[in-house]
Amino acid sequence: MLRTTLFSLVCAITTASTALGGLLSPGSSVTTTGTNALSSPHAYGTLVHAQVDDFNIFSSFGALLYNGKLESMVFQNSAGELTFDLAVIDSESGLNGVIAEIGRNGFSGWTTDVDWRADALGLKDPAMATRTFNGDKIEWKGPWSGTSGIFSGETSRMMFASTDATAFMPQSAIARITLTTGEFVDIEVAAPIPGPGALALLGLAGCVAGGRRRRRG
Repeated sequence: MLRTTLFSLVCAITTASTALGGLLSPGSSVTTTGTNALSSPHAYGTLVHAQVDDFNIFSSFGALLYNGKLESMVFQNSAGELTFDLAVIDSESGLNGVIAEIGRNGFSGWTTDVDWRADALGLKDPAMATRTFNGDKIEWKGPWSGTSGIFSGETSRMMFASTDATAFMPQSAIARITLTTGEFVDIEVAAPIPGPGALALLGLAGCVAGGRRRRRG
């Protein structure tokens, strides 16, 4: 069941002031200590997209290591800016897998503010988040509340990436859940429509390709 009650309650206090808080720049990392609607109003708003995907992670020998669900949501604040959430829920107990990292791509060209929701359900919270040098991918990492990860039967906190994007596309990016032993699963999730930086690179690539085609003609 989608956990939207909390967000409906805090929508009323979301204001037009949406300056991002703990910014995560490309190639950097940030400590994630948890936040709430009062401290980070820009990360709250109206639910505009939600999906829940079942996932399984197997060993190279075909043994089931982890089974659960990935909950993915998109919220839009009063200024029209979008926040993208992920959480691992309903995991099966008694399995041997332990989640080490949860990441997602699709953020190239956008400003991001990354943390986890202290006022939402969930058991294990990440200690930090990192972003790749090209700005595309964000990963949340442990120690996951003092242990080596998210064990089978446990849930994660709701991790979010607030952006200055105002439009998104469902199933346009990949969320990757990786175990401590290296096995992983990829799940399609929503992402911002390519940011201005990414569009500029695409345009430059198109111009170069066009120039090359003209020279060959």
